[in-house]
Amino acid sequence: MNIDDFIRESIRKNEEELKKLMMRKKQDRISELLQKSGLGKRFQKKTFENFQITDANRAAFYQAKEFCANFPNTKRGLLITGPVGTGKTHLASAVTNDLIGRLYTVICRNITDIISLIKSTYGQKTELEEWEIVDILTTEVDLLVIDDLGKERASENTNTLLYQIINRLYNDERPIVVTTNFTSVTLAEKLGERGQSIVSRLTEMCEPVRTCGEDWRLKS
Repeated sequence: MNIDDFIRESIRKNEEELKKLMMRKKQDRISELLQKSGLGKRFQKKTFENFQITDANRAAFYQAKEFCANFPNTKRGLLITGPVGTGKTHLASAVTNDLIGRLYTVICRNITDIISLIKSTYGQKTELEEWEIVDILTTEVDLLVIDDLGKERASENTNTLLYQIINRLYNDERPIVVTTNFTSVTLAEKLGERGQSIVSRLTEMCEPVRTCGEDWRLKS
């Protein structure tokens, strides 16, 4: 092997080692982001690749994929509605996993769990001020995904925090992804005094995404 071949081979090996190192760092970062996302192990496996497409949910599937393809250059989020067991949470998880795979910071849970997660993982203080929680979820996180909105037993304080979060994202024209089983009227009732304002802003901020079909959990 002459000196030129030796140099080329050395460069090739160094490039391969650098690629492996960068991949390991990326995987470590993805693991860290997944832990902070709030996704349980079951939903860390929910991707676009293993989503079962049917005639009833095809449009919703492609809307969610298009959202990810355009992120972060999108001003509108997704409001995913539909009956229980029609793939809403799978789509929300697929969005979360897709973006985390591209090293964006995403948090995905119901609003009560999201606030608990923030309190337990950010900083050393056990009690965060309301403005700190709002600031974290609207500036430090690339995307907030709220699953099953209206289903949880949220306190009036939680609903007030939810309004502040939605209002900040609304004013800053930042996207959000929300799933819910409820119609806009029922959801507004469930969210208390600020419910109408929350739903009104979400309707303007988000593209409507409708999932249909049978409850896949009941299929044998």
